[in-house]
Amino acid sequence: MTVRKGVARLLAADGTLIGEGRAYLHLRLADAEPQAAQGTLSLDWWNDEPSPVGASLDLLDGPTLVLRLDSDRLSSCMVGRILRYHVDWPGVP
Repeated sequence: MTVRKGVARLLAADGTLIGEGRAYLHLRLADAEPQAAQGTLSLDWWNDEPSPVGASLDLLDGPTLVLRLDSDRLSSCMVGRILRYHVDWPGVP
């Protein structure tokens, strides 16, 4: 399993910036292969509006991915917001 780590922006369905942080994307196959993937986004800052439902993950060093949220939680241990999600990874050359 490959884990892609990097800076990412969370964008609402209308393109409005919701927040920014570190994305961790878990790929079962090589990153050049299209595949279903899952990951975590740890937001360093965020706006409470708009909702992240239907949002996209804009990876600084990769594609923009439409998220299917599994959970959206505030973390008391590190003062942060953690999103868990699934995406369709398109593969990168």
